[in-house]
Amino acid sequence: MKNSNQTQRKFEGILDRHFEGVLEDHPVMANELGLRAGEGRLGEMGLGFERRQEMRRQQTLAELGALAVNELSSEQHLDRLALRSMVLAECEDFDRRVHRLEPDAVDRVFGILLHELQRGEDEPARAKRNIRGVLRATPRYLSQAVRMIDRPESVWRHIMQQSVAGAGALFDAAQSFLGQKDIKLIASAQRAVGRYHDTVMDRPLAPRNSFALGTNLLQRRVRDELGLDYTLGQVEALALSEVDRIGGLLKQACARHGRGKSAAAIIEDARSKWNPGGDLLDVYRAETKRVADGFKAAKAVTFPKGDELQVRLVPEFMRHLYPTAAYSSPGPFEKCQRGIFWVNDLSLKKTNAADKLAEVQQHFGISLTSAHEAYPGHHLQFVTANTHRRKWRPLFAHAVFYEGWTLWCEQMMTDLKIDRSPWTKIIQLHDALWRVHRILVDLRLHSGRYSYGQGVKHLQEHIGFTKARAEADVNWYTSSPAVPMSYWLGRLENARLHRRLVQGRGWSLKRFNDWLLSFGTLPQSWLEKYGLD
Repeated sequence: MKNSNQTQRKFEGILDRHFEGVLEDHPVMANELGLRAGEGRLGEMGLGFERRQEMRRQQTLAELGALAVNELSSEQHLDRLALRSMVLAECEDFDRRVHRLEPDAVDRVFGILLHELQRGEDEPARAKRNIRGVLRATPRYLSQAVRMIDRPESVWRHIMQQSVAGAGALFDAAQSFLGQKDIKLIASAQRAVGRYHDTVMDRPLAPRNSFALGTNLLQRRVRDELGLDYTLGQVEALALSEVDRIGGLLKQACARHGRGKSAAAIIEDARSKWNPGGDLLDVYRAETKRVADGFKAAKAVTFPKGDELQVRLVPEFMRHLYPTAAYSSPGPFEKCQRGIFWVNDLSLKKTNAADKLAEVQQHFGISLTSAHEAYPGHHLQFVTANTHRRKWRPLFAHAVFYEGWTLWCEQMMTDLKIDRSPWTKIIQLHDALWRVHRILVDLRLHSGRYSYGQGVKHLQEHIGFTKARAEADVNWYTSSPAVPMSYWLGRLENARLHRRLVQGRGWSLKRFNDWLLSFGTLPQSWLEKYGLD
């Protein structure tokens, strides 16, 4: 018992040292998590800084490796696996020289400015102070960062170009918020962004498809980040079988609406006839409440106490960053657990009535969107995770859980008949097919079997995406290996555990969902191993 306690104390020390060091060195991250110590700062950049971070990671891995892991508690086992997975991925990115390939420093600056502008609605003085601090730090920060980018990856360079192209509206919003006396400060930051952009554009490009993770590393991430004991070949075989299965279900659902009609045609026909009337934001607010009330009535999951969800319009300067809708979660250390459900109403830019309606109709299927983004989807899940009694647990966020959970919510909504629209099931199945094809594109891109162009073509041919939408999807895949495949694989993991615990042990749906959510945002297989009697 004495040895066990000593080991457990040692592990808690490893956690504290690692994260306290990370948050001290990354004030932007600290700010986003809700810690005041990070406010108004950007921190350092450069090769020396990156090497120091790598030394910390290697030290953490060595300390974890020296532990007598059999003496840890079940909750500590979960934190150990999550910390190890996080640190290994960061080490791999360092070894792959991602810090020399990806010109994403401007996105960090823009992200924290957005964060503070949102804060400004409630705490204007605090937000203004923090924005001024960030703007003052921007020239030095970007100057340090750009020195590392010696051979930018072509896809990531293009993403940087898109970010910079939309920066004018962001700086205009900051100018409007701060007032005229800060015009020089904003101009200085803008010039720094321009220099960063021009310098990156002048650098020779890295070899094509340098974003690819590689087969061995992708296999490790499937095992350690998704928690799945699958080979890549098994992942691909599973995806192909799901393409056939979901495709068959979709064909059956479509047959009820006319022989030979495709899902895309049926959805488009229904969309063209949909007119919610009134203000789109009001429609979203009403639908979010209706879906939430449906899940409450079904006693499907425990709703968090003390949370707040605001349904807001995406500001004009943010519109190019968002799809039809999105969600921003509160930081785990924020006292106010307020999430924002963003609605991107592009109809506001239209003057013609027909054009306005066409833009509104892009939001067709908002019950699924509400279940995915709000209740019981991302908002409920992240707010619940933020209350975990383990201090650092909310910092671990595995996509196999949080995206698997949202697709599980979509499935529950149709199973529980919370939305009885005849189109909902078709939309859900069509979107499910898209998520299954994500597995194939993600796997083939990062194992080097697909080029960027082949990934784009795959989504065009199999899902019917426009080239622009397919490119937007694949852009994200390139910098987030194993995350796109997490959506459907996580959904399957939830279904597997449901069969075991609800159908097998007789648990209620509510008990099952509450159990899933009680551990934070970790792979389902880990919860099965360490969270069951």
